[in-house]
Amino acid sequence: MRFSVEDRLFSIFPGLKIGVLVCRVDNTCYGEDRLGPVVDKLKSSFPFERPQEHPHIKVWRDAYKRLGISASKYYSSIEAIVRRILKAGDFPRINPVVDLYNSISIKYLVPMGGHAIEPIEGNIYLGFAHGSEPFFSMETGEKEIVDKSEVVYKDDKEVLTRRWVWRQCNKDKVTEDTKTVFIPVDIMEGLPEGLWKNIALDLERCLTEDKLGSILHRDLLTRERPSTEFNPFI
Repeated sequence: MRFSVEDRLFSIFPGLKIGVLVCRVDNTCYGEDRLGPVVDKLKSSFPFERPQEHPHIKVWRDAYKRLGISASKYYSSIEAIVRRILKAGDFPRINPVVDLYNSISIKYLVPMGGHAIEPIEGNIYLGFAHGSEPFFSMETGEKEIVDKSEVVYKDDKEVLTRRWVWRQCNKDKVTEDTKTVFIPVDIMEGLPEGLWKNIALDLERCLTEDKLGSILHRDLLTRERPSTEFNPFI
């Protein structure tokens, strides 16, 4: 399987980094509660009056503006998570693996998605939509047709995530039956250099300690290295 990032995206954001983690998982048993402590810490010590003032959220606001996306209408996933926690005071638990990567996303304030590999058809791409690709929302299951030149994650058949890091589709959601997960880590230019290494090591440590699985493949895509190949079924 191949994951690639369109060069046009790197031409707009030359310092963009996309971390790649492919994990073999046993998504049936909870280990340590990773989500609760990071949610509590964010609630008690978020250092800004408004979520969009945090540098890790502001970079996505700025990126959306450059792409012509309304950042106040379509929150990046990390801004949406922070807003929910600060407003509601909690965050839903879904299953062990989803809760784990959500906890790390919150800890580092970086968007992280999780895609079950088994339903994915063909290869995975991050780039600009042609405008004819279908998308089936996780929330409603209804079919949508994405906008032309919208930044999306997609496979050979349909869009997996709309507006880059906004909303995920239904077909590849991570469930208790999922065995292999593709986790992209979207690190917008301008963020600290050590983020990717810390996130990858943290996820690996937690997977091992909680007996949830292991990392089969890791890579970091940049303008100089825009694609990576892996076998998720070894």
